Amino acid sequence: MPPPTIKRLIFLLVVFQALAGLGLAASAHADIGTPVANLEMTTLQGGKQPLLAASGNTALFFFRSHQERSRAAMQTLVPCLSEFADISVHLVGVVSDSEVLPDVSALVQETGFTAAVLVDPGDALYGSLALAMHPVVAVIGPDHKLAAFEPYRTIDFCAVLRSRIHLLLGEISESQMQHTLNPERASEGGQTQVARRYQAMAAMLFKSKSYDKALTSVRQSLAQDPKLASAHLLLGQILAAQGHCTEAKAALEQALVLDASLSPASQSESSCLAAN
Repeated sequence: MPPPTIKRLIFLLVVFQALAGLGLAASAHADIGTPVANLEMTTLQGGKQPLLAASGNTALFFFRSHQERSRAAMQTLVPCLSEFADISVHLVGVVSDSEVLPDVSALVQETGFTAAVLVDPGDALYGSLALAMHPVVAVIGPDHKLAAFEPYRTIDFCAVLRSRIHLLLGEISESQMQHTLNPERASEGGQTQVARRYQAMAAMLFKSKSYDKALTSVRQSLAQDPKLASAHLLLGQILAAQGHCTEAKAALEQALVLDASLSPASQSESSCLAAN
C-alpha cells in the first residue's frame, strides 16, 4: 500500500476515534439513582448555602461564563424560574472554581438570572455526576438522588425541563413526555412548535385533572401562537371544567372562528354552552 494511502488511513482512524469520543462524552452522565451529597457550598457572593433544597426537587444548572450556549440557556431559564417554583423545583446555577468569578457575576447580571449560583471546587460535583458537557441541567430528587438529566436544547428548553419534573411527579407518563419532546408538525415555525409543546403538556395535565397547571400551560401556548385554534379549544375545555363558563364560551367561540371544523363535545363544555 502506498505511503500516502497509509497516512490517509491513519488520519481517518484518528478522526473517527475522536468523533467517537465526542459522542460518548455527549451522552455521558452518572446513572439515574446515583446519590448526591447535600454539601455546603460557597455562593458567587461568598456566602454559604446547602447544595440541595430542603424539600422538593433541585435542578442544578451547570454553565460556563464564556460560552454562547451557556448564555442562551441562562436567558431561556430566566422566565422559567417562577414556573419551577410553582412545581416545587429549586433551580441553582453551578460554575467551576476555575472560572473568573467577576465574569460569572457579569453574565448573571446581564441575563437577569436571579437563582443562586454556587461555586464547584475542583469540579468535584460536576465530576461526581460524570458529566461531560456544558450547559446541562441535572435534577436531584427529594431523596437526594439523581433523577433526571437534560442537556440544553435551543427550542423550548424550559418546557422540556418542566415536562421532566411532571414526569418525576407522576403527573404524566413516559410516552406523554416523548410526545411533548416531539410534537407533531415539525415543519412549522419555531414559535408554533413551542406553542404545540405547551399545548401538549396542557392536554396531559387536563387529562389528569390538574386544571390549574393545565390552564397555565395552555395560556403559555397561546402566548406563543395566539392563532392556534386547538389551544383555544383546550383553553375552553379547561375553563369549562373549572366552572368558568363565560370565559369558556369565549375561548370556544374563538376556536371556532379560527377553525370551524372543531367541535367541543365534553359534558362540561355542553353545560357551559347551554348555561350561556
